[in-house]
Amino acid sequence: MKVKKAFIVLGLALGACATATVAIKSDFDFARVKRVAVLGFSDHGNSPGSGEALSGAFEQGLLAAGYDLVERTQVDKILREKKLSASDPKAAKEIGRLLGVDALLLGRITDFREPREALRHADVVDTHQDPIYVRKTRRVQNADGTSGTTEETVIQGYRTTRTVRREPRIVTTYGRLGVSARLVFVPTGEVLWSGSDATSVYTFEESARSVAGSILKAVKKTWPVKR
Repeated sequence: MKVKKAFIVLGLALGACATATVAIKSDFDFARVKRVAVLGFSDHGNSPGSGEALSGAFEQGLLAAGYDLVERTQVDKILREKKLSASDPKAAKEIGRLLGVDALLLGRITDFREPREALRHADVVDTHQDPIYVRKTRRVQNADGTSGTTEETVIQGYRTTRTVRREPRIVTTYGRLGVSARLVFVPTGEVLWSGSDATSVYTFEESARSVAGSILKAVKKTWPVKR
């Protein structure tokens, strides 16, 4: 008898920057997953350390969710000793067995663009107001009782002068980080959930935490029950 795999597709908006999209295997008993290992994300292109930062962000999120987590150095040791590849789906079951975990979290960086700074020139307007002076004649009373006139300088108004000058400015363009991740059940190799997300990048570490957090929150219903 064929078993039809049932998935629920969810979209969860978590702030202005990111919206995680996930698919969850709805007919699975997630109470069976307590111990998890993160198989390290590979660096993206010429961005050394990007995979390490993202793996660390998912580890923090999984710990906060209540999972027992295998230390990443132990994961790396098993992969080296047994010459297994984290990117090989067929090896997931063997890796999980050796680590003694219920599930493996795997994923990749799908898009990464670093923030960029560019020198631009902007128009800056300087405004000056100069008084306008005029000579006026005014009648005055002299000390001897006679009348006379006197001239005085008064301000009649102001003349506005605008000067436009070009000034250099540093403009920062935010980057972008896209990530996909999935949780694989070790005994059967089934994908329990799969998710993806993207967000703006100012610093990679902050963006990694944002993306990992939003994907994991989107599958919150699968987290271990805290006692």
